[in-house]
Amino acid sequence: MKLTGTQTFPVPRQKVWAFLTDPQYLAKCMPGCEKLETVGENEYSGVINVGLAAVKGVYNGKVKLTEMQPPTHYKMSLDGKGKQGFIKGSGTLDLAEQDGQTVLSYVGDVQIGGPLASVGQRMVDGAAKMMIGQFFTAMEAELKALPGEEVQQGIALNFWRYLLKLIREKLAGLFGKKTTTS
Repeated sequence: MKLTGTQTFPVPRQKVWAFLTDPQYLAKCMPGCEKLETVGENEYSGVINVGLAAVKGVYNGKVKLTEMQPPTHYKMSLDGKGKQGFIKGSGTLDLAEQDGQTVLSYVGDVQIGGPLASVGQRMVDGAAKMMIGQFFTAMEAELKALPGEEVQQGIALNFWRYLLKLIREKLAGLFGKKTTTS
């Protein structure tokens, strides 16, 4: 499965880079993340609880960041296993500053196997896009928070934020206007 996309954040690139290399912030924003901890330089171990149709489960995995070029680029590889299957993947993430904002571009390739793969490619693609959207929506809320402000996170709340963002984007497309997100 190929994953590609871009996301714009209304903050400087250095702030986005710091966020994307901090396991504490990442864990708060990843849907279903139960644990994410540093196990080596730019290497993390984690537990995520996800469900896709009738295939639900807990996955243990590792993520490694390589080809680090702060604050513009890194390559990520991941390897996860659970009773419901496995996931392996790699990809790149690039950050560019544009008009005081940060444009994040990502490209990746993911392979899944076991019962998880039996769900069907369309459903897996849709779920992956939704989880990525929820992650970026939660990330944007964290990045826009004032210093010391606690942002409430959670699967339902982040899903709601994601839906509102999609609705705003669709309305903006219909009316030819740029909308702001909160």
